[in-house]
Amino acid sequence: MNDKINKTLNNLKKRTFSPYYYETAEEAIEKVFELIPKDAKVGIGGSMTITNMDIPNLLKNRGNQVLMAGYTDLPKEQIYRQAAFADVYMTSANAITCDGEIVNIDGRGNRVAATIYGPPVVIAVVGVNKITDSLEDAIKRARNVASPQNCVRLNKKTPCAITGKCSYCYPPETICRNTVITHFPSSGKQYYVILVNQELGY
Repeated sequence: MNDKINKTLNNLKKRTFSPYYYETAEEAIEKVFELIPKDAKVGIGGSMTITNMDIPNLLKNRGNQVLMAGYTDLPKEQIYRQAAFADVYMTSANAITCDGEIVNIDGRGNRVAATIYGPPVVIAVVGVNKITDSLEDAIKRARNVASPQNCVRLNKKTPCAITGKCSYCYPPETICRNTVITHFPSSGKQYYVILVNQELGY
C-alpha cells in the first residue's frame, strides 16, 4: 500500500467513514457480502464499478432484492424511489480526495440523495484510480473524466461526449446538475468505503 492510499484511508477514518482496503475486486466482493445481510433490500445507483464487478447479479442470485434498473420489473421512477429507502445503498464515487472527502456529480440526483438521506447503510466501492490530491482535483476529475464517459455511455448529446472535456454546458444537455461533496457521513448513517487497488469504473 502506497503513502497516498494510506493517507486516504486514515483521513476517511478520521471523518468517521468506515474504510477498508483490498488488493483485488474479488476480495472487495467478499467484504460486500459480509456487510450485506442475505435478506436485505439493496438499492444500487448507476455505477460502472458495481456493474462491472457483477455485484447486482451476485446479490440477486444470493436472494437479495436488488433495486436497480435492469434487475427488477418496476418502472424506473419506482426503482429510484424504493432504492432511496432500501436497507443498504451501494454506489461508487466520482472521486475521493486524500483528505477523505467524497465527490459525486449526478444528473437525476437519486444516487447522491440516497447517499445523503435514506438507507441507513451506504457502501461505496472505489478503485484507487479515483483518488485525487485535492478537492479541486476531485471536482475536475468528476467533470472531465467521469461525466464525459458517462455521457458517451448514455448517448447524451453533450459537448464533453465529443471532446472528452467539460465545457460547462447548460440544460437540456448537461448531466452535471448536482455536485455533492461528502465531508462526513450524514448523521446516523453507516458509510463504508471499500478501496480496491485496481482501476475500476470512470
